Amino acid sequence: MAGLATPALATLSTLNTLRGGVRGVRRLTGGGDGDDDAEAILAAGQAQDLAQLQAGQAEDLAALQAGNRIEAERIAAQAADTERQRRNALRRAVGRSRARLGGQGLSSADGSGEAILLGLIDDSAAEAGSSQRLDSLRLRTLAEREQAANRRNLLELSQLQERQRLERAVRGY
Repeated sequence: MAGLATPALATLSTLNTLRGGVRGVRRLTGGGDGDDDAEAILAAGQAQDLAQLQAGQAEDLAALQAGNRIEAERIAAQAADTERQRRNALRRAVGRSRARLGGQGLSSADGSGEAILLGLIDDSAAEAGSSQRLDSLRLRTLAEREQAANRRNLLELSQLQERQRLERAVRGY
């Protein structure tokens, strides 16, 4: 398909050049053909289509960015709340373990008592790391959505411009 488009556009371009030359001769000799009005109407319509597309895309992107900011704030608030809950749970677990060890006549500074407490701390740290990786993934997803919207907007814009260029070429403007 692309192999056919290039020669066809080159042929149209040549024809349009010839047509433009004929139009120029007609103007010089006083015989206008009204193509200037049609060309101006086409150009105005295409400019309006382009402006509407760009305005719509800007509005959609602004709404997406606002939604992403709100979602990022929600993720940050949820992460802070989860971290607070994790720390409180760790304090309670350490307190229970120390109380249990003390009830058995052992010290938390002993080898086995210390190992139990270190195990609780390591588990809590692993849980925090997992939570941070999940939050990072959620935030990266928001950024990728915005990038995808930008790519889609660019594609729509280039498709419109190409359709308009082809329409001008077909009409000989």
